[in-house]
Amino acid sequence: MPPPPPLPRLLGAIDGLNRWAGRLAGWALLLMLTLGCWNVIGRYAGLLLGRNLSSNGLIEAQWYLFALAFLLGMGWTLQRRGHVRVDVLQARWPERRRLRVDLAGTLLLLLPFVALVLIVSATPTVESWRIAEASPDPGGLPRFWVKALIPLGFLLLGLQGVAEAIRLAGRLASLARERRQQHLPQEHR
Repeated sequence: MPPPPPLPRLLGAIDGLNRWAGRLAGWALLLMLTLGCWNVIGRYAGLLLGRNLSSNGLIEAQWYLFALAFLLGMGWTLQRRGHVRVDVLQARWPERRRLRVDLAGTLLLLLPFVALVLIVSATPTVESWRIAEASPDPGGLPRFWVKALIPLGFLLLGLQGVAEAIRLAGRLASLARERRQQHLPQEHR
């Protein structure tokens, strides 16, 4: 069996990467909730026991896990069509208009916004790694790796946006071919 053409392979790779990131985000949420419960229980149990059962590091880890889940889950959420949409309007539109609006939104809003965030976040992220930025709080965690999640998350979102734009354009082209086929005389079909 011959290998799939490069474009479907690329789209499959982007989807696979974002599925993996989505699973990691899901596990991060589970760990974040577990850690959040411990931080609450530890705070009150610690008061009863006269011992500190939580720390700045554990509290920051909870924040970092939320950042990981949110930022790495963006591309997966786009893939699953989970982002906010104006479905009240789109539900009444023909498929072709929905596809056009989705494609325009992806090309004119999503991808330029992703590019802007990547440009703006690059320098602070590199600088944070350069100085090995750490939390100013006692017992806090390093901050440089969590700052790297910003460009990484938006890169994954941008890649998924490109994949979705390619699919939308392909579906629009397919609809146009179907429409032309319907208007051809019987002998040309």
